Amino acid sequence: MNNTDWKILIYLREERSINKVAKRLFMTQPSLTYRLDQMEKEIGVPLFIRTNKGVHFTDAGDRLFSYAEKELQRYQDMKNFVTHEPNTISGVLRIGASRSFTQSHMPALLKGFVDKYSDIELSLTTMASDQLMKLVKKEDIQLAIIRGNPEWPEMDILLANPLMYLISAQPIDYKTLPLAPTIRYRSDPGLDETRTKWWRQNVGDPPHFLLAVDDCLTCVELVNAGLGHSVIPGDLLPKCDPKVYRQVLRGRDGHPIYRPIHLICKNAMTVSTPVAMFIDYVKQYFHETSRIADAAPASPIVKPALVKNA
Repeated sequence: MNNTDWKILIYLREERSINKVAKRLFMTQPSLTYRLDQMEKEIGVPLFIRTNKGVHFTDAGDRLFSYAEKELQRYQDMKNFVTHEPNTISGVLRIGASRSFTQSHMPALLKGFVDKYSDIELSLTTMASDQLMKLVKKEDIQLAIIRGNPEWPEMDILLANPLMYLISAQPIDYKTLPLAPTIRYRSDPGLDETRTKWWRQNVGDPPHFLLAVDDCLTCVELVNAGLGHSVIPGDLLPKCDPKVYRQVLRGRDGHPIYRPIHLICKNAMTVSTPVAMFIDYVKQYFHETSRIADAAPASPIVKPALVKNA
């Protein structure tokens, strides 16, 4: 088996589709199917399960995939060493990020990383944080950047701890808040739980639900359009219209409520040079953005609001 075979396995784990992998590798579908059959003959056990919903790996296929990932990275490291290009890092990096993190940080973060390490091939999966944790556990992705407080037994880096905000198209008054339209972000159970707990402690009366949407940025855009109020992480505030009212969420004890950002990874994954370089880059990115935020003056567009029991 060779490096093309390793790439086939890695791409197949990402795509679950023979047709999509064939396109990525500029192969015909029959030739790729033939190569998969040859792998199974060479190894001597079934490696793949083909269904109407895509191609899945058997237990043996999972073990071969893990081996392929290491072999491909070992080859890239050897190539860099032999060609005397120690600053050239290449390989495949499979990462995941929550939807709200992707909307607030990923464009700038990935732009800087790709500019620095242009030979690393990136694959980004975007979904809810709890789903990303499952993908990291199964090694479908090598690392993930998620929100909340994960119970993760291996590498877990706290990158940032943004405040949670209530944003509204109208001045915020807790007495009338239950009557105002609420825009709910339904695909993040952790965020929904935080919002629900805060509401019960501070408002009491059940909210009037108007819209349930799949991503945080849509919540912001709907509030910008004057459709109601929502709860978002503070790092999405730059997406808000300056006319939008915003207020830090506080618990019953008066302490602010945070929605931390973590990078999680299996310890074994850090032996991969692209993974290690990406982790270092992300830590540096947040160090710099935190320093900039600390040096910035208080935002003049945060408007006062009527606070219950202030």
